[in-house]
Amino acid sequence: MKPFNSLVEINTKTVEQLINQQAALITTIMNDSVAQTKTLSAQTDLATAIESQKVFTEELQAKVSASAKEAYDVVTRTSEEVTNLVKNSMAEVTTVTK
Repeated sequence: MKPFNSLVEINTKTVEQLINQQAALITTIMNDSVAQTKTLSAQTDLATAIESQKVFTEELQAKVSASAKEAYDVVTRTSEEVTNLVKNSMAEVTTVTK
């Protein structure tokens, strides 16, 4: 039962991390979007507004890419933890059956 419980703990921790990361990303996107809307509504020059929107979009893209990389890193670490758990469990079973 111990390996199963460990697996459940690993999965739970991973899901919590991913949910927290996505919640933080969505909060940041919403706050940045509100700020950008205020900035754009104050603009009187079209060229300045377009440049502001371009910068906003580039920054948003960078944040989404960074979040995707963080999520990938979490999943990769989890995969490694599960692999080690399975290897250790198999080694224990082999040792016990000998």
